[in-house]
Amino acid sequence: MVVEIGAIALTLSLLSVLVDVLSISMNEQSLAQLALFLRNLGLALHLSGAPAQSVERVLSSVGQRFGVKVEGFAVLTFLALTVVAPSGVRRTEMLRLPPYDYNMARLIELQALCREISDLADLPDYAERLAAIMAQPVSWSGWRYAAMGLLLSASVALLLRGGWVEMLCGGLIGLLFTAASQRLAGFPRLGPAVPVILCAAAAILAQGLAHLLPQQSPFISAVAGVVLLLPGFTLTVAMSELATQNYLAGTGRLTGAVILLFLMGAGLAIGTALSQAVWPLAAPGSVVPLPAWVIWPAVAILGVSLLAVLQAPLSSLPVSIGGCLLAWAAYSLTSATLGNVVGAFSGALAIGVAGHLYQWLSGRPAVLVETPGLITLVPGSLGFRGLHALMQQESVVGINLMTDMLTTGAVLAVGLLLADNIMPLLLRQASREVV
Repeated sequence: MVVEIGAIALTLSLLSVLVDVLSISMNEQSLAQLALFLRNLGLALHLSGAPAQSVERVLSSVGQRFGVKVEGFAVLTFLALTVVAPSGVRRTEMLRLPPYDYNMARLIELQALCREISDLADLPDYAERLAAIMAQPVSWSGWRYAAMGLLLSASVALLLRGGWVEMLCGGLIGLLFTAASQRLAGFPRLGPAVPVILCAAAAILAQGLAHLLPQQSPFISAVAGVVLLLPGFTLTVAMSELATQNYLAGTGRLTGAVILLFLMGAGLAIGTALSQAVWPLAAPGSVVPLPAWVIWPAVAILGVSLLAVLQAPLSSLPVSIGGCLLAWAAYSLTSATLGNVVGAFSGALAIGVAGHLYQWLSGRPAVLVETPGLITLVPGSLGFRGLHALMQQESVVGINLMTDMLTTGAVLAVGLLLADNIMPLLLRQASREVV
């Protein structure tokens, strides 16, 4: 009898071990599939323009809905995440990240997918939907993208205090610049040479147009024409990553922005020197001042053109224009009395608050409001002008402009971070009071 009881106990023990082994095996299999999905989701967010802290936050939130813990680490060129199951089984995924671009339409759908994730059993459906989102073609390309480049450069020429002639010449350069950038994108081996080539061509074209239309500043026309590549928004995102202690991601993005500025400045200097040697311009013309009210239509046109730059859906047109106008209004009202730094901070804070209110009321992402508004205020042209001044041996002016660029980028990031941390708390409190 004792032997039989012992045999039964041994059998039950073996069965228990077998069940545990099978459970671990199934857990590892499902964990591998989940880790692969999270890795692909992080890659999709990166390719759509999400900063490092957003990628890490979204992956952690999605992991909690699946009942696992996600330890994510994202930098500009690398993503590593460890997925930990409740049983303690761990799965690590590492991926080298390719270059990214901003795609608001895709980012909107990715955020909608993340909100709807709830059940691990539906993981194949989520993976299929993620693949479908990433397979969609871009919203703006070809002649439509080039036409928006014309509007972008024309409006920026007015924001740089240019006149009608600078608006015309800058818009023409921007049209050709945007079309050429699309063509050169098909030659990835050119790599870092593309900004140099395009900016040199823009400078030559600006000098040539200055001979035909002498009442203009060719420098303003050239800067407005190449504004598509200016990394002002990248600089602000880098400052935001540094402020949230994502030091590797922020440092990498900031370094990339500075290097791009140097490449663009080198191209502009080369093009200007070549054109002056072949067809010298006696003296740059003087800008004909425009009425103050012109700046507001220019800001609205900028909001229209940013749909193509950010690959945003056409339905977000009113939001894009409103975000640009709100940011410029807050900046203009504050900077007139308190200076440009406080003006930039108030503009970023206003646009951050407006973005969260828009998301709370409409259910659509706040970035539809925040991104166009921030681009209206970003200091990319300051850095470009500062770099050009340094190349012209105007050290004091160049250092001052570069310092202003970094200061403006920092206060923009601070204003946006304050809104991101305060508004969700206030809106949750308001939602509880409404209920």
